[in-house]
Amino acid sequence: MVDIAALARLGGVKKYAADEVFFNFGDRGKEMFIILKGRVGVYINSFDGFQTKVAELKAGDFFGEMSLLEGLPRSATISSLEETVVLIINDANFEQVIAQQPSLALRIMKGMSNRVRQQNEELSFLKRGSKQHDEEALEGEVTAAPAAPVALSGAIFPPGHKSYPVMAPQTHEPYLFDRDTDCPVCEKKFPVRMMRSSKMRLERVDPDMRQRFEEFEPVWYNIWVCPHCLYANFNFEFKQISDALKPKIIEHGKTLKSKINLTDSKPRKIDEVFLSYYLALQTAQQAAKPDSGKLAKLWIRLSWLYSDVGDEEMYEYTSREALANFKDSFFNGRRDTSVEQDQRLNLVLGELSLRLGEKEEAMKFFRDAIVRKGGGNNVLNKQAEDRLSELRKAVTENESGV
Repeated sequence: MVDIAALARLGGVKKYAADEVFFNFGDRGKEMFIILKGRVGVYINSFDGFQTKVAELKAGDFFGEMSLLEGLPRSATISSLEETVVLIINDANFEQVIAQQPSLALRIMKGMSNRVRQQNEELSFLKRGSKQHDEEALEGEVTAAPAAPVALSGAIFPPGHKSYPVMAPQTHEPYLFDRDTDCPVCEKKFPVRMMRSSKMRLERVDPDMRQRFEEFEPVWYNIWVCPHCLYANFNFEFKQISDALKPKIIEHGKTLKSKINLTDSKPRKIDEVFLSYYLALQTAQQAAKPDSGKLAKLWIRLSWLYSDVGDEEMYEYTSREALANFKDSFFNGRRDTSVEQDQRLNLVLGELSLRLGEKEEAMKFFRDAIVRKGGGNNVLNKQAEDRLSELRKAVTENESGV
């Protein structure tokens, strides 16, 4: 049994307020944390850009050990769900801690062993799935990978975009608080609107994986924009920018300054939200080879926003861009997703295909979302089976003229 009181005498103790972030996915770090009091949420960045809570940790649990032991980037985002007190163990005191508390070393080893076993199971499933796709491709049953979608260039907004007289409702305010952050590109400080994740209550998840929360819409606040250099990115990926891109972003920002009027009203206006997403697209496209997965996350959110304001023409345009980029990421990108994430991606591809009238494509993706064994999510299996059944029925009725 780990003696927490003894550990507290060896390491630094720190208090975190509710909704405070310990670290974000991809951050570098050289310390681990043991929870003395309170609770934290463990969030992963899903393929669709949502931070999905996969676990809660309580007093006595620990996190961050992989970065301490191997110097690896953080594999998840951790934030406090309530006021939380932690013990911080770093390079300076780790050996002393392990020497006095060998049971902690055993717990860390068991945790790492479980993680490796889970990754091996998922790799085994992905290899089987890859073989199945190769066989189907030989039979001509798999759609060829699409050409890379055309990047947005020139004007900030695409043709057809309008101004919309919509403002955030007052119900959003209790879920937000202000905080300053540093821009990783120009290194200047600016204020951002943070979301109180501990207060957010998930109401439902739409078929295309859009999360709906009671009285709050996080899509309005997912993008942070530096007002100094116009660097824009998802809030949970904001600090993850390569040094090579920084000069390009600064130069591009100078050309954008004369084209936009950057404001951040309270309550926020939908026009400001649209601008933030299109600026994030501009940032993403500064890379020599833009990440189609990142572009897809941005385009699908834009489709949701256009749907909310009732602009059907732009809803279809952005849905088509989202589908093209998701396909490019799926067929041509680096595949390091889990089995469940692949299920979600296939479901989104199916929904977007169906939205655009591509029924055969939709059925293929819904079929691929069904995992009979090997770590699939049963809820997602059921969703895929139901959508496939509904689509087959609709196609049959249409062919028979019912």
